[in-house]
Amino acid sequence: MKERVFGIETEYALIFHPRGLGGARPTNLELYRRFEAALLARVRTLPHGFSWLREKGGRFLENGGTFHYEATAEDFESGLVEMASPECRDPFTLLAHERAKDELLEELCVAVNRELERAGFRGHASVGKNSVDSQGNTLGSHESYWVEDRLPPARLALFVPVWLALWLVSLPVVAWLFVLRIGLLAVVLGGGAVLLGTGALLRLIRPALGQRLFAWMARFARDLEQHPGELARRVQRLAAPLYPLMRLHSAVYDRFHFLAIRRDLTAFLVTRTLYTGAGALGFDGGPLFRLAQRPPFLKVLARIFPDDDARPLYEMRDLFFQPWSALRSRRRLHLLIGDANMSEWAQVLRVGATALVLEVIEGGTPAGWPVLAKPLDALQAINLDSDLAQTYELADGTRASALEIQGRILGFVRERLESDPEPLEVWKLRVLAMWQETLEGLRRAPESLSDRIDWLAKRRLVFEEMPESADRAALRARGADVMRDGGAHGAADLHLRDRAYRVRRVDLRFHELSPRGGARRLERRGLLRRLSQPEQVESARLDPPSDTRAFARGQAIKFAHANAVAGRAGWDRVRVGKLGHKYLRDPLDNGSKPDGPRRG
Repeated sequence: MKERVFGIETEYALIFHPRGLGGARPTNLELYRRFEAALLARVRTLPHGFSWLREKGGRFLENGGTFHYEATAEDFESGLVEMASPECRDPFTLLAHERAKDELLEELCVAVNRELERAGFRGHASVGKNSVDSQGNTLGSHESYWVEDRLPPARLALFVPVWLALWLVSLPVVAWLFVLRIGLLAVVLGGGAVLLGTGALLRLIRPALGQRLFAWMARFARDLEQHPGELARRVQRLAAPLYPLMRLHSAVYDRFHFLAIRRDLTAFLVTRTLYTGAGALGFDGGPLFRLAQRPPFLKVLARIFPDDDARPLYEMRDLFFQPWSALRSRRRLHLLIGDANMSEWAQVLRVGATALVLEVIEGGTPAGWPVLAKPLDALQAINLDSDLAQTYELADGTRASALEIQGRILGFVRERLESDPEPLEVWKLRVLAMWQETLEGLRRAPESLSDRIDWLAKRRLVFEEMPESADRAALRARGADVMRDGGAHGAADLHLRDRAYRVRRVDLRFHELSPRGGARRLERRGLLRRLSQPEQVESARLDPPSDTRAFARGQAIKFAHANAVAGRAGWDRVRVGKLGHKYLRDPLDNGSKPDGPRRG
């Protein structure tokens, strides 16, 4: 496809910094609720809806994006904010929407801190846009691309009966979950009605007992609202049959879907870490500085990812949660490999170059296209090689460096695009030029790109904080020991631990969305390039792209608010009022009327 949509889902860390010892501190769930309240005071939204198997909750925004709380059932009150961009057709429009997400969260955080102070909390909240938090938990920055993935007729003929049998086996579990949700709703509503009726009756005949019942109900509701984790865990256990079912589906789809894309895209994704990595510190005896944060958490190539530790590069959950998509020729490609970028240059290149490579793959890759023999091993090795010197085995038995692989792919992409008789879109020309400039800079003088590439910008700040090479060498050798509780002995160890904490603070603060954040400070000093324009970002905060289905979604949300009617929104449909449904099947179609959705 020459035209496609793409977007990014970013998970933001919510951090509370206490001031002094003792005192109450809000849970992340409580922080999120304050963020959401501040959001609703500033942005027109509709609640998320239309999913029986996977209900995320949250809100769709007037610019077509989303805002919701993400947490596991085991640790429900320690979650994070996830925001997704609307569907965009070019990486520069996407950049404006990504910057708008970041700036909106910065503004909400200021309002939340005012509310926390009024509520008597001693401390302040901040938002981190990084892929690993201070506790070692990973956060996602997931990319989505609309791709052509047509099954050949013979494979489709083989797949259809397998798919039908798979869903025949799956229907009892799906029916159980459907009945479970209806039953839980009935129990909650019915039990609530019974308790209210009983309380009202007792107030007439035994007022004191009725008053005690109502007081207990108020305490129960308050406790449930403040600490819903136990309920979430119980509901999660009831849904346990879903997980083996997802593994079964994953094993089937792994043999049919995204085969050509996985074969030809993986080497590009693994080696693009050279310019998309956000940088990370390691105190484990390996290199002190690594290119990216995400690679250590990526364990498999492709699968449906529920909530365990085996994260894939390619996530295939849509094939399960949207069953008909498995039979269509176009579907969403969902990537979990990327770091969250603070550098706008890196973010544009990350998405723009990937879209161009997909365009070539869909047309058929030429002879000589690089394919890694062991992509997961190569990913881990590239991440540790800040000298960019290692080579990696290819499927044809030869070896090449990450830079060489990127250079070959860029050459193939340029040749294919320039052979097209139609003029190239401006964004494609810009991305090609940025890609070429970046690879040349990495070959000749990587430090020259410290104003464009996250890991190089962060490494400069780390080295400014710890300029002595002897300290860096000592920290690499003994960092794991001195960072361990009780592991620092003597003045030298204490000095080294102090240096470790200092550079760790630099690492984390680089991603903070506030004026004191490291990347933001570099940008103000002109040491980190900004590509987005403030007026474009302000527009992206309020308005969706006009050339994708996000436009129809955004218009429906604005229509609902202008006419004071309720509604719900999803990625592929919206409802305004009781009957105003509109389906948005084609991501490339903006088919919306400004006067609201069609009836029917």
